[in-house]
Amino acid sequence: MRNTRRVLHLMLIMIFLAGQIFYVRPASGEEELHVFPAPRPVSLVDCVWFAVYNSFEVRLARLDLYIAETGLMYSQAVYDTFLYGGASYIEDKRQQLSVFAPDDNQTNNYSAGVTKTLPTGTELTAELSDERVWNNTIFVSKNPAHEAELLLQFKQPVLKNTFGFVDRTNVSVTKLAIKNADLEMKDKIEALIADVEKTYWNLVFAKRRLEIFNGIVEKARNLQETNKKNFDMGLIEKVDFVASEANLSQTEAELLVVENESRQAEENLKLTMNQNAENRITSAERFNGRYLDRDLPGCLKEAFEKRRDYKIRERDVKINGLELSMKDNERWPEVDLTGSMSMNGLEGEFKKAMGKVTVVDNVYYYAGVEVSFPLENREAQSEYLKAKYEKQSALVSLKQVERRIITEVGNAFRRVLAYENSIGFIKRAAKLEAEKLKEEEKRYKYGRSNTKRIIDYQRDLLFAEMEEARYLLNHMIAKIDLDRSMNIILGKYEDIL
Repeated sequence: MRNTRRVLHLMLIMIFLAGQIFYVRPASGEEELHVFPAPRPVSLVDCVWFAVYNSFEVRLARLDLYIAETGLMYSQAVYDTFLYGGASYIEDKRQQLSVFAPDDNQTNNYSAGVTKTLPTGTELTAELSDERVWNNTIFVSKNPAHEAELLLQFKQPVLKNTFGFVDRTNVSVTKLAIKNADLEMKDKIEALIADVEKTYWNLVFAKRRLEIFNGIVEKARNLQETNKKNFDMGLIEKVDFVASEANLSQTEAELLVVENESRQAEENLKLTMNQNAENRITSAERFNGRYLDRDLPGCLKEAFEKRRDYKIRERDVKINGLELSMKDNERWPEVDLTGSMSMNGLEGEFKKAMGKVTVVDNVYYYAGVEVSFPLENREAQSEYLKAKYEKQSALVSLKQVERRIITEVGNAFRRVLAYENSIGFIKRAAKLEAEKLKEEEKRYKYGRSNTKRIIDYQRDLLFAEMEEARYLLNHMIAKIDLDRSMNIILGKYEDIL
């Protein structure tokens, strides 16, 4: 049900974005036209959802996880059951020294068996075979003769790979490595989401900046029109008229640059979404200005609970500890308990020979101990020392990540706090600049001000409003960086991903 909802959501977004381009069929004799309506507003959630399910980076990250998961089957292959079998035919007509020896021997061998290694390290083998012998001598009791045999064997390591310790540990290490690969995949997805969020809010900022410049251009145009009327009536000198006209030209030129930067912000967002260039989009949200609802100790606690690199380093320490135990075990001598039991039957017919296989009197037993070890054992010693140093390196890396988390979260938290404390002041400054310009425009109507002062105040308002928008953008970026440093961004979208 959840996957179906995701697919439907993706289809709706694709239809929504694709529907922004309309083809207009021309009348006869007319050229074909494409009508592009105004950009469609999209929410941050839709952008994140579409980017995740349309991103090549996410696909590659998931494939990396799938590749890592295949290692589990590979490590468990030591417990696979193997079937084997064979058949052979021998014909021997070589000349013999004894006159009683046959000069024509024919031997057929057939065998089939199964072997299995248990989690305890025990190697079990069961084999059933038949050997058919025929020759041209009269000095044998059965001709042809069938020898059927059932063979059962086991081998149990008791020192090196003690009761399957190395095999089981290797499987455990692989499972831990897969968990690390899963965290790495999720971290790549979260990095993509953080990039989408930043790009989206940059588009919001570009949209707000375009609104500000449009407002300033409108004020500059009104001032120029007023000055033109006053100049035509001889109420102002030419220098004021030229100043207002120059100001209008300058603001219109700046507006064109801002419009282009706004389009660039739109294209950057579409790039993170892997969206076609023809589709026009714009942000549906504005800066919310929501403040933090947590303190620094709470942020640090949550970061240590959710930071994936910290969990990976903790798991690396555990992995290296297990590998060190395996390498230590491999330094021991190889001591194996072995045993076998076989039962055979010998008859002229295969069926009768098989019937005697289970006869208790035809049983063969073997038990023994096999020992082997290299005298220098340098390979095992070097592997053990390497694993020992790798574990120490993993512990150092864990401490390094701990220090980095404290620094990154602390810096990100203080940056958010600094902007939250400053936004109120910058908003008040922008409001005062607007009031200042409004009052000066009243004075200008009564001839108590001049064009230069109006232009300067317009510039002051432009600067203040731009600073307010920039502070709001930096505040949003700082919150994203804080969430990223705590690894909580992905959790905000769990319901839709």
